[in-house]
Amino acid sequence: MDVENSDNLPENNSVIYGHKVCQTREAKWMCLDNIYQKFHRPNFYDIGGTYIEDVADYWFMYKTEQVSNIFLLHIFVCNRLESMFSIAISSNTDMKIDKKNAAVYLNQSVKEYNFKKTKEMSQNYLTTYSFTNLDIDLFKDRKLYIAISFNCSEVRGLTQNIIEKVKLNHDFGALLTDPIGADFIIESADGAKFQVHKVLLGAHSEVFKAMLKEETAESQNGCVKLVDVAKEDLQCILECIYTGTVRDLDNVNCFNMLMLADRYNIKGLREIAQYALYQQLSVENAIDILIVADMYNSEMLKMAAFKFIKKHSSLIHSSTFKEINNADLMRQLCEYLIPT
Repeated sequence: MDVENSDNLPENNSVIYGHKVCQTREAKWMCLDNIYQKFHRPNFYDIGGTYIEDVADYWFMYKTEQVSNIFLLHIFVCNRLESMFSIAISSNTDMKIDKKNAAVYLNQSVKEYNFKKTKEMSQNYLTTYSFTNLDIDLFKDRKLYIAISFNCSEVRGLTQNIIEKVKLNHDFGALLTDPIGADFIIESADGAKFQVHKVLLGAHSEVFKAMLKEETAESQNGCVKLVDVAKEDLQCILECIYTGTVRDLDNVNCFNMLMLADRYNIKGLREIAQYALYQQLSVENAIDILIVADMYNSEMLKMAAFKFIKKHSSLIHSSTFKEINNADLMRQLCEYLIPT
């Protein structure tokens, strides 16, 4: 955390705040007012919107929530038109305090989130930030600024038909069944071999990118065996990398997908696995999902499991409840179920 006395606040036309007009292409910050009080009054709140000329484009909201001594800030975005879009916002809760202007700024290092074929006026989850009691005290009488940027190279106003054609042209699924130009072989634990393309693997996974550098043994041998990945799971990983999705989620082990997405840092697969597990929440698997969500730092999924367990309180008497052997997780769950 840095403390400074700055002479300048962000330029007014670059800040998303209420109904003040901020052009989408110029947005650099979201401003959250009275955030200290709102953390102590958990609820949904509006941030503000962006515009294209004088036409409303995006609207941002947030939800405050407290779990034990952790304060959660969930960010959401609503798109006015059916579209695919990308938004990048502060990647973590590293803060800079501007005492002179009574402002707190989150890190300007941003993480990008991509949304595909999103229906008009739909509320989309972006990310969650977590803060401690000490962090919250810093927000007293200060505004919170979260860095944001849009990929404005996207052409707006295209018909959905044209968008689908563009997406089809960038779907490399055909190269999985007919691997023309493949330059690497990846093998599953049970011996299934897949011919793949280094450039695609490296573009979607920092782990694969490091593995495929010229000086590594794997790159020089032209192959690698993933001794902890079964054939079916490897097929899902490659499908996500080549097509951006996993089509038959009902027949996929999404617990494994979340674990592998974390292990190999595969862009997109983590979000798919989280969404699928959220949709699959049931009395039979809620405890297992909670444990996995905690293990792989999925705050969104963990909160969904907390809420489900609170709604189905009989789960605390189940045999699977005893499988929670993480004392901190058990404490968080108990404090959520029985707020102080």
